Amino acid sequence: MDTKVTRIWNELSNELYKYINSKVKNKYDSEDILQEVFIKIQSNIDQVDDQSKLKSWIYKITKNTMIDYYRKKKDISVDIQQFEEELDNEKCSDNMNKEISRCVGKMISELPQKYQQVVELYDIKGMKHKEIAEELGISVSCSKMRVHRSKVMLKEILLECCDFQLDTFGNIIDYKQKIECRSCHNNCE
Repeated sequence: MDTKVTRIWNELSNELYKYINSKVKNKYDSEDILQEVFIKIQSNIDQVDDQSKLKSWIYKITKNTMIDYYRKKKDISVDIQQFEEELDNEKCSDNMNKEISRCVGKMISELPQKYQQVVELYDIKGMKHKEIAEELGISVSCSKMRVHRSKVMLKEILLECCDFQLDTFGNIIDYKQKIECRSCHNNCE
């Protein structure tokens, strides 16, 4: 693999896999699509003159590869036309998940310490409940309960602050702060 493609693989393969898997919801199909995407990148990388457009070019290849994959597969459970329209209407930077996740990251600090700990260990570090229980000296069921409660609290904080508009994939495509919102205003600026 050429060094440029290797660099792209190292920087974007996980992000692309997560993106693909969020759309097709099948690990094996996602892996196949990712492999096909990098074959296309390898074959066509010399066509990209403007490096500032490289990432959008890669996402366009990814979207087209997902559509082609389902066309070839003739998967009747997927409405190809609707899938294609949704992907066309979505730009990789169009959803606001990253913006809201920054807000959520800051809102986590508003949670009581015991909930902050489990969110960091479970959602950020990716630890299992058994590992969290051992690290914090609590039971596995207590770890599960704290994770659940922290998510409920964060959801309440978010819904108090903002009204969200989601696409069919669950991505936040727009939001509007409520007038009485103080958390989002204080945390996201």
